[in-house]
Amino acid sequence: ITGASNITDKTVDLIICDPPFGIEENSFNKHYNRDTKNIIDGYVEAPTNYDEFTLNWMREAKRILKDNGSMYIVSGWTNLSSIYKAIDELELYTINHIIWKYNFGVATKSKYVSSHYHIFYLSKSEKTKVKFNNNANYCQIDKDDNGKSLQYADMEDVWYINKEYQRGIKNMNKLPNKLVEKMINYSSDKEDLVCDFFMGNFTTADCSLRLGRKVCGFELNENSYNYWMDNIKDITFGCDYLEPKFDNHFTNQGKKLTDDDRNKIILRFNELKGAKKDKIKVLSEEFGRGAFSLINILKE
Repeated sequence: ITGASNITDKTVDLIICDPPFGIEENSFNKHYNRDTKNIIDGYVEAPTNYDEFTLNWMREAKRILKDNGSMYIVSGWTNLSSIYKAIDELELYTINHIIWKYNFGVATKSKYVSSHYHIFYLSKSEKTKVKFNNNANYCQIDKDDNGKSLQYADMEDVWYINKEYQRGIKNMNKLPNKLVEKMINYSSDKEDLVCDFFMGNFTTADCSLRLGRKVCGFELNENSYNYWMDNIKDITFGCDYLEPKFDNHFTNQGKKLTDDDRNKIILRFNELKGAKKDKIKVLSEEFGRGAFSLINILKE
C-alpha cells in the first residue's frame, strides 16, 4: 500500500493480486508435507483485521487502475466476505466470479475436500468497457476432436488448471503460470502495464515480461524479493509473445447484410449436401462470415 502511493492515478492497465488469505499460511508445510529447506524464509502473513487490510489495498488498486483496465483477485473462501465488502464500498463492478478448480486439496475425513479458489474479475464501473481479448487463445473456428468450440470452453467461468509442482527454491505459495498467462492474454495487450501488489514468487512479473508486458509490483518478504529479482533479470522481454488468433477468412464479419446476401446464403445452404455443421463450415468459407451469424440468418 505504501509503495502503491508512488504510482500515478489511472496508469495501470491490469492488476493481478493473490493476497495472503489470512489463514496462517506459515502452517501449510505440515499439511502439504513440504520440504521446508526449499521454502524461502520470511513469508508475511495478512494483518489480523482482514477487512481493513483488504479495503486499504483494494482502494489503492482502484486508484492506479485505468478506467478501461481490469483487476483479478484470487481468494480462498475463508475471508471471501472481506473482498465482497470492499467491492461494495469501493463501488467496483464484478464482471465475472470465476472458479479455479485445481488438481488436489488437503485430504479430510469429516468434511468435503476444498479443491478450488475464487477469482474476482473486476472493473472500476459497470458502464466501463474494459479491454478483453476474446481471441487471446482461440478463435471461432478452433474446434476440439468432437467438433466443439475451444474458444467457448476457454471462456467459461470455471477454469480447470492444475497446480504446478515446482522443484527448487520457492516462496510459500505459487499460482500456475498457465493461470496467470490466461489473465494477461485476455485482459491486456503487448506493452501494457501489469501490476501485482503481492509478488510472492514473481509469477505475474515472469509471465508479464515473457508475454511482452511491462510490470510493476511489491513484495514485503525481502528474501523473496531479492531472490526473484535476480532471476527475472535473465528474461528476454516478449520471448513468449503470441499474436491473438484471428478468423482471417471472415472477411465480411461485421458488415451489414443485404436481403440479397441473405437469399444467396439460404439458397447455397439448400444446395449443399451433408450435415448442417459441415454446410455451415462451407458457407463460412464462401461468404466470409462466422458460424453464429450464418446460423441466425438461416433461423430467420
